[in-house]
Order: sequence, then C-alpha cells, then structure tokens
Amino acid sequence: MDLLSIRIAAEPDIARIRHVTGAIAETCGLESFAKTRVVTAVLEIARNALQYAGGGRAHFAIRPETDLCWLIVRVIDQGEGLPDDAKFVRSRRPFKAGSGGNRAQRMGLGLTGVQRLADRFDLDSSNEGTKAELAFKLPSPCHEEAELGERVMGKIAELSATDPLAELSRQNRELAEAMAERELLIDEVHHRTGNNLALIVSFIQLSKRGAQSEETQQAMAQLEARVLSVAKVHQELQRANLADRIALVPMLETVAKHAQDAFSNDELDIGISVVGDAVSVSGSAAIDLGLVVNELITNAYKHAFEDRQSGRIDVSFERENRDGEKPSWVLAVKDDGVGLPENAKPERSDSLGWRMIRAMTARLSGAIETGSNKGFYTRIEFPDAFAESKT
Repeated sequence: MDLLSIRIAAEPDIARIRHVTGAIAETCGLESFAKTRVVTAVLEIARNALQYAGGGRAHFAIRPETDLCWLIVRVIDQGEGLPDDAKFVRSRRPFKAGSGGNRAQRMGLGLTGVQRLADRFDLDSSNEGTKAELAFKLPSPCHEEAELGERVMGKIAELSATDPLAELSRQNRELAEAMAERELLIDEVHHRTGNNLALIVSFIQLSKRGAQSEETQQAMAQLEARVLSVAKVHQELQRANLADRIALVPMLETVAKHAQDAFSNDELDIGISVVGDAVSVSGSAAIDLGLVVNELITNAYKHAFEDRQSGRIDVSFERENRDGEKPSWVLAVKDDGVGLPENAKPERSDSLGWRMIRAMTARLSGAIETGSNKGFYTRIEFPDAFAESKT
C-alpha cells in the first residue's frame, strides 16, 4: 500500500521526513530503538539526495512479504550519480567505499551505516541519478497490510493538521511545481508557434513560385511579408522572455517596424514613430507590452484609416510627474485616424484583442484610458516601480 511521497528540495523537507518517518514507525508498532534505527537510516539517504544531488523525492509504502509487513522507503534523485570507483554491493553483503575522493568517502561512510541499519538495502546509481530502497520488517502480519496502512494514513493526516507550517510548505511546493509545469508548457507553445510560422512561410513561398499570374504573385508576396513580420515579432518576444531585463523602447521599435512591414502596401502608407525614456523592464513585462503595442497598432491599421492612403501612429513610453501625485510610467499609442463616436469605450469591448490588453495591463498593475482627439488614443499608466531608468 502506497502511503505518501515527499519532495526533497530544502532543509525543511528533511525535517518533515524525520517527523513523518517517526510517526509511521511508531504507528507500525516499532519499539524505541527500532524506530530510531528507521529514522536515522531514512534521514541519511534523504540528506545525501539533498546535499549531493540537489534534491529528489522520498516514497513511503507498506508491502506484505512472506508472513510480515514491511516498511519500504524509496529515495530517488536525478543527480550525477555516485563515483564509478565507489564499489556498492547490494543487499546485506559487506559494503566498501573506494578511493573516489572526499565525496565518495563521505557518502560511502553514510551508506555503510544505512546498510547496517536497514533490514534490506538496495542501491542503483548511474549518471542519470540514484535510487536507494530501504526495507524494514514490521511486527504486523502480512494480512493486516490494509488495516495498518489506514492507521498510518490517519496518523499522517493528524500530523499535517497539527503542523500548519509543514502543510503550508507542502502547498507552496505544489504551487511551485505547477508554475514550473506551466512555464514548460508555455515554452513548448512558443517553440511550436515559431515552427508553424516558418512552415506557413514555406507554403506561401511554394505557392508564389507556382503562381502563373503577376497579380497572384504580388498577393502572395504581400502575404509572405506579413507572416514574416509576425514571425519576427514572435522571435523578439521570445528573446525578451529569455532575458532578465530588457531595454523597452528598442524592443517596441522592432515590434512597430514589423507591424508596419506586415500591413503597409502601395495603397496604404502609415508612418509609425516610437519614442520614450531609456528604461529597462523585466523580460515578462516586455513581452506583455510588446503584445499590447502590436495589438493597438493592428487595430489602428484595421479601423483608423478607412478611405485613407496615409496616416500616422505615435507610440511613446515616458515617465510622468503630476503635481501632488506619485510619478508614473505611461504607455501611449495614438493615431490620426477617424477616431471613435462620442462615449465609445473600446477598452470595454469583449473582443479577443481587448480582453488580452486588459488582462496584460491588469497583470502589470496598469490602468487603461482611451479617447478621441484628432484620432484615437490609448493611454496605459503604470506605477513608478514598474520600470528602471538606465540614466
């Protein structure tokens, strides 16, 4: 019967393993000396995993073997493994540590002790990690496995209830693991998006080469340029994601340039300017702002210049100081297009683009303001601590 699994990532996890192992041993009916033997052996292996492999996981289970129940503790890590010249012999045969340097000797002495303390000790180590399995005889008959397991689980639940710090630590670890998994999935999405954009460009190029009419070739060339611009924006955002901090205005200039390449043509010539203070922001904030600016520029191309052949879009990111108020940073995107009807509130729109803008603004603690003044403008204000001046 599997009992529980404990992640080994920091010193508090070692303390939790000590408490849990002691509670399991006591509930299983082990006397004081036997309980100490179990706790000491498990702690030695858990500390090795933390100290030499950077962490791992401890799994606890009760298994029936022959006529008795056994407590099985398996500690697994993904470290570099034990030195090749440290000779480990399985089961109860004598254990000997080789001359593999201080690390091998320190680990060997601890593992020798574990082998003496456990009723059975198996060790499997390679450059992909180490798996140690400790087995201890319990006084309960094998047919009592289910009942014993229920008692142990009840004791563990009771222990968690009386140790709120341990429960909080467990919840924090689970949250950290979930966030790490989310980041991994996001990275995979970005990778696949880049590959798909490259594949789309290849298909367009093939169609362009096979097109017979000049009109079709020109249409394909325009489509190719637009998809390439989207791909370049994606590359810039990926580069920002890998950086700790990034200069914001140069990145926004790149985003604006690619958007201009994607949407301008012989019938529509829109000039875009990007100005602002020399500041740096976190990589994740740069991604959000890049996507927001790209979406606002795209909206302007789609809606602001109807029946027009030219126009202008101005993008700025500057520090603002108002009398009696705290300083703030302001991102502004303004066009000289047709504007909006009076009382229109596009920032409340349920469109995917505006939902994305609202979500990213909220994540960065910003506030959105829109309006029409010889065109349409969007103004997003962020707190003073949002960006760091480079001057």
